[in-house]
Amino acid sequence: MNKKWTLTLLSGLTLELCARNPFQINNQTVTAGFEEGNDSWTYSRSVDFTKPEGDLKEFLLEKSGWKQHPKHAGIRGYNGEITLKIKAPGPIAILNADATMCNYADSVRRKLVITYSLNGSDFTELASKEFGGGSGQAAGEVKLPVNRGILWLRFGRKIEEKDTNGKHGFVLFQKLSVRLSGTFAQPEKGTEKITGVSRELKNVFPTGVFWAWERTAPNAEYAKMEFWPYVEFTMKTLRDNGYDTCWFVNFPVNEQARVLNLAEKHGLRVLFNTDLLDVFYNGAGSLDCMDRLAERTAVRLGDFPALLGYVLKDEPLLPDLETCNYLYRLMKKFDPSRDSVAVVMNRQSMTFLRESVLPVVCSDIYYFGNEKSTQLPAPRPVSQKEFTNALNSFGTAAELYGKHSWFMGQMFGDVWGRHWRKGDKMIVEPGSYLHWKMPTEAESRWQVWEALRLGSKGILFYVLHPPIPLEVPPAEAKEPRQLKEVEKMDKSAKTAAGWKNQPLTGKQVEIDPGEGMVEPGGKPTKQMLATAPAMKLIRKNEALLVQRKKADFPVFFANDAQTDVSTFISSDRWLGVVVNRDLDHKRTVSVLVPNHVTKVVNLETGKSLTLARENADFRKFPLELEAGGGALFEAEFAKQPGMAFCRESFDQNSIHRLAVNKNAEIFHHGGYGADANRSLRLKGDPGEPVCVLLNLTNPKGAQRTFSVNLNARKKDGTVFCKVNGRLTNAMVKAVSSRVEGESANVMHLQNLAKGEVKKAEKSTVIQDKDFFRPAAVPVGTTALEFYLNDPKDYIEDITVWFIPE
Repeated sequence: MNKKWTLTLLSGLTLELCARNPFQINNQTVTAGFEEGNDSWTYSRSVDFTKPEGDLKEFLLEKSGWKQHPKHAGIRGYNGEITLKIKAPGPIAILNADATMCNYADSVRRKLVITYSLNGSDFTELASKEFGGGSGQAAGEVKLPVNRGILWLRFGRKIEEKDTNGKHGFVLFQKLSVRLSGTFAQPEKGTEKITGVSRELKNVFPTGVFWAWERTAPNAEYAKMEFWPYVEFTMKTLRDNGYDTCWFVNFPVNEQARVLNLAEKHGLRVLFNTDLLDVFYNGAGSLDCMDRLAERTAVRLGDFPALLGYVLKDEPLLPDLETCNYLYRLMKKFDPSRDSVAVVMNRQSMTFLRESVLPVVCSDIYYFGNEKSTQLPAPRPVSQKEFTNALNSFGTAAELYGKHSWFMGQMFGDVWGRHWRKGDKMIVEPGSYLHWKMPTEAESRWQVWEALRLGSKGILFYVLHPPIPLEVPPAEAKEPRQLKEVEKMDKSAKTAAGWKNQPLTGKQVEIDPGEGMVEPGGKPTKQMLATAPAMKLIRKNEALLVQRKKADFPVFFANDAQTDVSTFISSDRWLGVVVNRDLDHKRTVSVLVPNHVTKVVNLETGKSLTLARENADFRKFPLELEAGGGALFEAEFAKQPGMAFCRESFDQNSIHRLAVNKNAEIFHHGGYGADANRSLRLKGDPGEPVCVLLNLTNPKGAQRTFSVNLNARKKDGTVFCKVNGRLTNAMVKAVSSRVEGESANVMHLQNLAKGEVKKAEKSTVIQDKDFFRPAAVPVGTTALEFYLNDPKDYIEDITVWFIPE
């Protein structure tokens, strides 16, 4: 044989062998009992539980299940169900299994059952044996249908609920054996082995729902549907409305596989709690115990394609932070391909963004309180303001710390006191506390678009199903369920009545009946339907939106104060999100872009927009937006997009790119834990600038200038300055050739040693109104002065940039 040909053949054989997946049981690679042929493999293993424990780590047996009689050495075995998740290097052709169970406790008849499944949820009986005292043996063999090489094999028993001996006594598995045979998976020509598909949460943009499982059955009953058909009906409703992720809570372990298979069928993704959740409530026990819980979770769930990731805890507090870090790493150890997440309350979100190892932090922002609520942001203008502060704060921190910020919004209402549903209204009786209000259609829509505008990379809503409402006046309640509901209502009203400053209803009022995203029985509410177009747009542009980051300078601008705009970059593509902040009116707005933008595409319709001249610096296009609605755009440019010169957001108290004067102070604003919002306000003489940008250009040389002297002597393009904040009585002035501008030590980003910069003798006002759009900076400007004349005004940030001709 030709030597070269022989080496090539051996090399190809080696690559083929390396490309084969290992044989695993419960995620443990197993070599003992596994044999390979040219195109096939076999596995054989027999276990005798009456002998001292051998190497059975792949069986994941609980220590509490082992039983040894104190007097009789032969009375030994395992009490408990044994499930083996088998992952073969190719399709499994034949399964053969047998087991022996002995009853040393009594003469009660029980049943030994061996079952198998190819999808983890639908199990088929392989063999069974009913026995009383003594022992029973079951054995069976089956030729399996076409499969992907994953098999769940379960050795179980059927016992009565009150059968203490059967559950915990000397009713024991003593022997079992497994024999399998199959073929190797044939890789497609030209493809390489994929060792594991990454499901990192930073690669996805979920549009999801918080699904409280305990509310499913009552809503199915209300809809007069069987339980599992109702689950599928709900999944289809979600998919049809642009929702792709189910965040399940209070979920029974034995139904997880079934729901994961249904989710895959309907194109949905799933987030599940881990078995480690018990650690937070009942203690860790030991580090070994936590290892077992994490491994058990990963083995049970890890091979289902629909599983997006793991949930560590619902609303962990700061004492839980380091525990969450430990458990995150633990789950990564046993399922390296997936991440874990937690939904964190507003006050704890910033700390989790800064200090946790979680790549994603989901913040629940339920900021729509009823107008007289003293516990929540209200009325609506306050709700909107605090909502924007919070998401802006969390989005900024997420980018700073290399994380993604997800947002869980509000789509429910909550009344503490007597209330009942009458048609499409909720009747609230006197003496009740109106806590959370069900957001309107516009408020629901706005939550999605504002989250997009502020950089959120996952949007979910609480809560999917409502509780089943009382449908008779509380005074007329007669049925046990109704009476129990009224008792709960009265208890909550009594609690609210104890709050000194919280007004209660003085008369009967009617409110929106919404207590969830769907009506009782599963029909989408008008609020859910209002979010569907935006959710579908996210699904269509997931990769683009999950990769986006805030641009160094803006490209899209509002042309009125009720329109909010942000600019992002995603893989060199420039995106704009435009949002109508008016929640009462549908509006036609005008959006501005600089003149070097040659094309704007609406990413919902795919159509290019007609750009008309606005003035010497901008072009515009009209846009019709629903109340609280928004739109997503992409911009293209004639040449380069431009170059950032300076951005100052006053996040630090003493070090800034601008000279901050003594008549100004930096303060924090924004409540409810959103502590990243810092701004500059007036505290002294309004006749002096609160801050000055020095060394924008320098006629003596480009060293230490922000602009590297672009536009210093001639018009190379246009320099823009955009000031954001509350600016009812503010002003920006441009200055040429000032001494301070030549000498400021901006190389080290320090303020002047003397602490202030007096106003220039000669300057030009370039902006004193309409701060929703930027001001053009004259050629030759060396410095910019910023003035505030109202103590209530403040500057959030200042951006200066350049675009080419």
